[in-house]
Amino acid sequence: MTAINIATQIPSQITTLEQLHAWSAQALFAINSGLTVIEGVGYTERAAQAGTFWVAADSKTRMICRLSLEVSPDYLSATGKPWTFIQPLSNTALPASFSAN
Repeated sequence: MTAINIATQIPSQITTLEQLHAWSAQALFAINSGLTVIEGVGYTERAAQAGTFWVAADSKTRMICRLSLEVSPDYLSATGKPWTFIQPLSNTALPASFSAN
């Protein structure tokens, strides 16, 4: 798992849930960019993806993020918040560049 210290590693400039999600998606993509997972019979996809794209239809740049996270089978019989059953993608440390403002 990529452990983080909530108090010291999330940049203080992050002030919204949307910014936090973008930061997390970019960090997971940066450290797991080559990791692929099986999502169906004969179908694999990158586990983490994040990128910015120009959308001509409304003349805006959008960040599109995608994660494929394994869920522990314990979620079927245990109690707890859904995110507590998510399995780690890797044991890679968070790069220092993601902790700086």
